[in-house]
Amino acid sequence: MNKQLKVFATDMDGTFLDENRSYDKSRLRDILKEFKKRNYLFCAASGRQLLALEELFEEFQDQVAFCAENGALVKYQGDILYSSILGQDKANKLVDLVRQNPHMHRDVVLFSGLNGAYALQTADPQFVEFANLYYSDLKLVKSVHDIEDEILKVCVEFPPEKIRECEDWINAQMTDIRATTTGFRSIDIMSAGISKATGLSHLLTHLQASPEALTAFGDQSNDLEMLELAGTAIAVENAIPEVLQISDKVIGHNRDAAVLTELEAILAH
Repeated sequence: MNKQLKVFATDMDGTFLDENRSYDKSRLRDILKEFKKRNYLFCAASGRQLLALEELFEEFQDQVAFCAENGALVKYQGDILYSSILGQDKANKLVDLVRQNPHMHRDVVLFSGLNGAYALQTADPQFVEFANLYYSDLKLVKSVHDIEDEILKVCVEFPPEKIRECEDWINAQMTDIRATTTGFRSIDIMSAGISKATGLSHLLTHLQASPEALTAFGDQSNDLEMLELAGTAIAVENAIPEVLQISDKVIGHNRDAAVLTELEAILAH
């Protein structure tokens, strides 16, 4: 085991990124310089697709690791270390399933693949516009079987006040998938057993590091497994109660760049 290495994995939206879905690149640049000296590694652990994360950290791609798609895809130093493929048939079955939910009133389904993101041509235009904020290279297709890509997950939008109810409903309908809310209006559906902890475990194995070497930052229910895996679990103050309850430490608000401030404090000590 590499006892010297430390991994710092952070959720993006609501945790690392501010209200403008951005971050201070100058501060991160300085942090990564110090990380390199100390054999520390920064990891973006997000429900976002890999392409979107690589765009977000374009300047730092060779210095960070990516745990994308809520753990279904892990990339480090140009290599895909792990991927969990949902597949076209299961994705098509999920479309039929979620359309039966009484709270789905529009076509609001998105498919995330290794090489891009896809929505049906019948998708609600407002949904497509919103999805473009989080997914790169979003294409419209006639059907799932027109997607020439490996599908990693299906993303569905529901009314915010019904999101937890719909999450439970989807998980009750199929046993070979896992649905998890990523915030207030979206649910990601991956293969059963997939979480950010799954992806990070593969990263740690590749690095020959133990979970004790992992510090994780989060705010939502899709961060719970990652925080439970980590030797040190840190929540931002705007996190949901379940995350606050299991965390070892609570720092400031995501809109105040609390994760960057905490990483600077860790380096200072």
